[in-house]
Amino acid sequence: MRATLDDEFRRRAEEALRERGIDGWLLYGLEERNPVIQDVLGVAADPPSRRYFLFLRPDRDPAVLCHRIEMQPFEEWPGTVRSYVGWREMEDALAGMLEGCGRVAMEVSERDAVPFVDHVPAGVRDLVASLGPEVTGSAELIARTSARWGEEGRRHHDRSSRILAEVAQAAFRRCADSLPGMGTSSSPVTEAGLSDWIRGRLRERGLEEVDTIVAFGPNAANPHYAPPAEGSRKAGAGEVFLVDLWGREAGEPRAVFADQTWMGVLGPEPGRAFREAWEAVRDARDETVRFVSERWEEGRPPTGAEADRAARRVLVERGYEDAIFHRTGHGMDRALHGFGPNLDSVETRDERPLTEGVGFSVEPGVYLEGEFGVRSEINVHMTADGPEVTTPHVQEEPWTAGSREEAGP
Repeated sequence: MRATLDDEFRRRAEEALRERGIDGWLLYGLEERNPVIQDVLGVAADPPSRRYFLFLRPDRDPAVLCHRIEMQPFEEWPGTVRSYVGWREMEDALAGMLEGCGRVAMEVSERDAVPFVDHVPAGVRDLVASLGPEVTGSAELIARTSARWGEEGRRHHDRSSRILAEVAQAAFRRCADSLPGMGTSSSPVTEAGLSDWIRGRLRERGLEEVDTIVAFGPNAANPHYAPPAEGSRKAGAGEVFLVDLWGREAGEPRAVFADQTWMGVLGPEPGRAFREAWEAVRDARDETVRFVSERWEEGRPPTGAEADRAARRVLVERGYEDAIFHRTGHGMDRALHGFGPNLDSVETRDERPLTEGVGFSVEPGVYLEGEFGVRSEINVHMTADGPEVTTPHVQEEPWTAGSREEAGP
């Protein structure tokens, strides 16, 4: 596999380094320890098995340091390549690369505040610091480069979004059709069986890295529920229906994921408790987008943590404080859980701003153990004009099984 470096990535990285007054960005890799350098170099499928470094500095050729027996990926490298055999040779070469640098960025996060960008071992950080430069986090650089969708990524995302929404709707109808007196099918639908059917349909429609969470009734109260292959719950009249599904276009390296969660009730009307929970989750979802948009218009892009708190306020005010089990959303790009900011102030402390080009999910949820759970998930892309919801037919009401027409988004 040949290592590459995208010209647009390099331009944006150098621009961000100048703006932040950082001398360079030192990316470290060893096997699969740092997904950022794997993504930047395009070596995710077969990363080097010895330590290797990429160093980016404004107005200088990109420099690579790798082991002598692993130089093949860099045969066509558009910059400088140095190799080493022993550790002393590696450290001397690294010192030469860093000469004259007072401050360099690496994939580190103080006290692991944002673990999704904390990929450099403490020992490697100590090594670099011992060679002279101050080491600072690269989170903002990642947001300005790897986390950006780009026009091509957005096109792929939009097509995947439409497919997910259509398959989710078809899955609900499949359940409704299996219920006595409500459909034409006499075959029972189970959580495991419907999960397999969804994955198959998504692959048939041209998506890859697909998966789904299907949960009926009280199983929906488990945010990461996985039905057993044998003996999973059958769809029952009046039960809550939750389907979370995701994937991206196959064969497209720049394709951005889509990730959605849809809710329904396998009956003509939701009960009062479910309706109240649904309205709280829906309003928290919409308040998150409104809050981000308002802050964007003020010229103060919010952080992921601030967006998370905006959603939580709604849920807490409605009395669901003890039923919130997870963050409001995750960064998303060419990875399902991507390089950009998460909407999170509880599991982690994600103070990265939601800048132009990044994308994320908004998926508040409340989970009443032993009863049901409710989650609504949409995707958002930050454009020059602010947040844009990319999920088609955003769900305002839960699907119901009273009639086939009522099952639509």
